[in-house]
Amino acid sequence: MKSNPFIVRLFDPLPMAFACDLYQRLKAGRTDPETRDMLRKALALSKQTRKVE
Repeated sequence: MKSNPFIVRLFDPLPMAFACDLYQRLKAGRTDPETRDMLRKALALSKQTRKVE
């Protein structure tokens, strides 16, 4: 199965436990403030690693 480059870029820089927790929350459709905060942190980290490349 081919990976979505956006998903790879989002989850690659995250610690494994954080990435798994975020993935499970998003897969379950959770939209609580904690999940949104986790997603914001993941997006910020993915932007930082993109700038380095």
